[in-house]
Amino acid sequence: MINGYPGIAVIGAGNWGKNHVRVFNRLRVLVCVVEADANLRSKIKEQYPGVKVRSNYSDVLNSSEIDAVVIATPAATHYSLARKALEAGKDVLVEKPMTLSVKEAEDLNTVAENRQKLLMVGHLLLYKQAVQEIIRYVKNGYIGNIVNIEMRRRKLGKVRNQENVLWSFAPHDIAVLLELANSTVKELIPMGMTALQPDIEDDYRVHLTFKNNIQAHIHVSWLWPEDERKTTIIGTEGMITYDEHENKVWLYRKGIHKDLNIWDEGKEELEIVNNDALEEEARHFLKCVANRELPVTDGKKGRDVIDILVQAHKIAKNVMPKTDYFAHESACIDDGALIGGGTRIWHFCHVMPGAEIGTKCSLGQNVFVANNVKIGDNVKIQNNVSVYEGVILEDDVFCGPSMVFTNVKTPRSAFPRNTSGDYYVTIVKRGASIGANATIICGITIGEHAFVAAGAVVTKDVPAHSMVAGVPATVIGWVCVCGVPLKYEDGLGSIDCAQCGRRYEKCLFEMCIG
Repeated sequence: MINGYPGIAVIGAGNWGKNHVRVFNRLRVLVCVVEADANLRSKIKEQYPGVKVRSNYSDVLNSSEIDAVVIATPAATHYSLARKALEAGKDVLVEKPMTLSVKEAEDLNTVAENRQKLLMVGHLLLYKQAVQEIIRYVKNGYIGNIVNIEMRRRKLGKVRNQENVLWSFAPHDIAVLLELANSTVKELIPMGMTALQPDIEDDYRVHLTFKNNIQAHIHVSWLWPEDERKTTIIGTEGMITYDEHENKVWLYRKGIHKDLNIWDEGKEELEIVNNDALEEEARHFLKCVANRELPVTDGKKGRDVIDILVQAHKIAKNVMPKTDYFAHESACIDDGALIGGGTRIWHFCHVMPGAEIGTKCSLGQNVFVANNVKIGDNVKIQNNVSVYEGVILEDDVFCGPSMVFTNVKTPRSAFPRNTSGDYYVTIVKRGASIGANATIICGITIGEHAFVAAGAVVTKDVPAHSMVAGVPATVIGWVCVCGVPLKYEDGLGSIDCAQCGRRYEKCLFEMCIG
């Protein structure tokens, strides 16, 4: 430790590493620089006479003066250098991308956890004050729910010969995107373009769909006439734009009403301090090391970024199978339908283009899934069910045999109502079950883990955990997450499930029907 602060060694003083050397030296914690290039070592000695300069990495690993290392070497070396440092008892800040595979990233996290050492990834954008302010505005709901995010990072050069433009340019943007979306990726569609070197993409576009239905698009290129770094975020109640070069963030109070008319209440520029993001990152790392705090950009978040990069690469190179789900030969799956791995689709089913079906779902005989329908993971749909446009089934939903969804309230054959604007949205929340032959009138929400009895006709919203039955359906009881009815007794403040032991506060149910 140096005056109560960790002693730092920077590994690699090349194109980007020299900036780490400058910042950590300015913060008076730089003890040593390790650099393989003799000419660079000479320059570092001249520029920073009080700093030790070494060519041998083991000198740092064996030094009691060094508490933490900053790795800014070529990406292919990150894993081995970081692992050796963690095993030697050093905390690690590794530049992006932290590794070149998910397996390596997970291994680094395991080693760090076992050795009780910090592993931080240099996702620099998250330390820019402008980006932090954007994240704050989004999370506080200033623009409502996010609908779409577009990120563009393109210019002419600098071209790499060991990694493509996605791995070189996109990690920072992906790290920010994951913070903004606050969800896991459901679907990923990449497209790369090679012009300058064989097998190294110069231009990459990636479209992502998250499980919370946020859409995002990333475009990175080092073969582009203009230098552009811009982010646009579209929300239900406003929009945000960010120009990284100008360091300007604009909040737009505008959008489209449900009647498709434009509303516009002007815009304002957010007050942003043009901070030194690299110094902010360095200070955060030092603080985390000194106080044993979890970094904002820890190794697990770094692993999530690597996972997206690897998926994009595999899909673009056609390494991943195009159909990792099962569909019976009699089923009709239209082009454009998105179906998750492990899903099973049985006899005489029809899935239309634009439908999205999650992983590990089961569609029984004669199930119809319309265009634009969204079905989550582990959903079970029994025989003879039609899921019409406007219906959203979240994860773990059960639809019994021959139950009925509707999507138009006043259907007429002579006056067709068959466009997306005519359909009412019906949402069946996570874990809910719908019994055989039940009918769900469109435009309602069935709450989480609710239970609709067989033959019921549901005409209004169903509270979470409630059991409804009858025509029209009314609340007749309450059910546990596991599906077992809860015994509702007067005089008790809580209800325990006789099957799994989960406890529920009775007042929550009373509020739902009060």
